[in-house]
Order: sequence, then C-alpha cells, then structure tokens
Amino acid sequence: MLGLQLNADLPAGFDAVAQMVFKDRVSNENRDNLEWLFLRYKPNRDWAVRAGRLGLDLYMLTEYRDVGYAYPWVRPVPEFYNLISSISRFDGVDVSYRTRLGSSIFEAKLAYGNTDANLQGADQNIEIQLDDIKAVTLSLSGTDWLIRAAIAEACTTGVNSDSNQLLHALRTLPQQLWPEASAVADEIDFVDRTSHYYTLGGQYDDGTWLAQLELGYTETEWKLLQPYVSGYVSVGRRIENFTLYGVISLIENTRKMPVLTPPASLPFLPPEQQNQLMGLFQAAQYSYGISRLDQTSYSLGVRWDFYTDMALKLQWDHSRIGEQGSSLWVRDMPMSHDNSVDLFSFNLSFIF
Repeated sequence: MLGLQLNADLPAGFDAVAQMVFKDRVSNENRDNLEWLFLRYKPNRDWAVRAGRLGLDLYMLTEYRDVGYAYPWVRPVPEFYNLISSISRFDGVDVSYRTRLGSSIFEAKLAYGNTDANLQGADQNIEIQLDDIKAVTLSLSGTDWLIRAAIAEACTTGVNSDSNQLLHALRTLPQQLWPEASAVADEIDFVDRTSHYYTLGGQYDDGTWLAQLELGYTETEWKLLQPYVSGYVSVGRRIENFTLYGVISLIENTRKMPVLTPPASLPFLPPEQQNQLMGLFQAAQYSYGISRLDQTSYSLGVRWDFYTDMALKLQWDHSRIGEQGSSLWVRDMPMSHDNSVDLFSFNLSFIF
C-alpha cells in the first residue's frame, strides 16, 4: 500500500487537500484510489466547511486508517473495521465547529453526501450505493485522552448477479407452488434499504501507556444483513523504542438467523419439480446465512521504532469463528462448524 497526499494553502481562509491511496482493491478504476479531494473554508479558528471527496468521520482511525505508522497494530482491528471502513469516504459536504470547554476541546461535525463501493463478499462481489448519507460526530479531547461518538444513516442499494438471478426465479415462480416466494424476494432484494450505524470510542495515551476502545452497532432494514455489534479493547506499553500491546475484539449478530418454512406443495410434486423447488428454497435460505457474523479474536504484538519514521511490527492473531459466522472471510461456502485461525504477521511501516 502506498499513499500520497498534497496540501495547498489558498488565500482568504481556503485550503485544499488531495490524497491517493494505492492498494489491493476489488475495483481497479483510478477514481477508487482517490480517497480525498476537497476544498476547505475556515472563516475563523472554530468553524470549518469542506466540500468534495471526504473521509466519513465515524471511527477513531478516520483520518489515518491507511497510515500504518500511526497506530501500534499491524492492521486496523478487522472485527471492527473490515465492514464499516469499506465505506470510508463520500462525496458531499461537512461542517465542523470546535470550542474550548475549560482545558478540553469539544468538536461537533455534520456531514451529508453519497458514495459507492465495490466490495468482496463471502463468495461474490457486490456493488454498494449509499445515498442521502447523514452523519453526526461529537468528540471531547484533552491533553492525553479523547472520547467520541457518531451516528449515521443512509439509504443503501446493493447489486450482484447471483442475487438478481435468485430474485427473478422467486418472482416468476407460480404462486401455487410457493405463495411466500414473492415476499421472500422482497426481503432479499437490496434496494433503498435504510441503514443506521452508532459508535462510541475512547483513547488514552500518556506517552508510556496507551489504550483504545471502540464499540459499534449496525442496523438495517435488509433481512440479509441482520443487526450486529462489533468492538475491541487495546492496551499497550511503551518501553524505550518498543511498544508491547494486546487486543481483544469481537463481532456478532444480535438476532437469530431467519428460518424459512419449506413450501407446502413439495410433497405433492413430481420428483423433478420437487428437486427444482427444493433447490430454489435452499438458495433463498442460504442467502439469509451468507452474511452471518460470529467471531472473537485475541492479538498480541510488538512494535519496534528502529529508525526515524520507520517501524517494524510483529503480531499474532488467534480468531475463533462461530458456526455460520464466517462472513469476514472469503470462502466458497459459509462454514457449518466452529473454527479457529492463527495468523502471524510481520510488517514494515514508514512515512516520508
């Protein structure tokens, strides 16, 4: 991964920022490498207005998620960041206000815009469109601590060829064979679904000890992405040029997976039609389970700042994946049993 950023100071309180990030992506279009491109106006020290392509300010690493040198871990915590940070930018405007509250600084930010992204799912790619994004972020910070909360809402639409084929089959199926097929198709259809996201985070860093936690809750009208909670706690200790750290993280659905009732006509059909209808039923039921989430990870690592603006990181992750909860992993089929994965990572991060 390589990032390049250009900042330009302009007259009359204006400035501009452009940032390109080159990394492995589902889409290879050049416009997807453009993370930021905005014009900012600051009439005074407290107010700022930005317009263009902006970072969606919903989590602690919004400004530097792609800058590995800026945090102790090898990568942003997957259980928290893999899903929400896939929509990391938007095209629109935001307005922020900062003021002092005693020895602390309070900041409020309002944002509105739209975005799209190509995402890699469990066994397929999906094109996501988020319209009418509305977000509010509040933060309070001191010398060595930061607390922040955010709420966001968006109208979400997703497209992929596999789901389109399933929707067509369900909606053209004769009603007498499966009366509920059309209603099931409406639940699977990912068009204009309202999504909500809530998050709370905190950070402490006194130069020796560092701690960070984030909690998030996602809720959507789309039945195939059932509500889920995610979060992590990270604690680290600096010893000269070394930082030792540990992380506990999790992601889990808050509701049970919907279970469909088999079509009542199945026992009365000829074998060939019975097999076809059963295949369609199983495909619909599979859709409800493809995005299930159930994972807990424990991480230990060490960071060595061996040279100016350069750091080596070594990290071990042990992830426990629950039955039908493997959506963070790219695989042919959802795992039907508990599993665990051990990952060892060695990383070089630097800035210039």
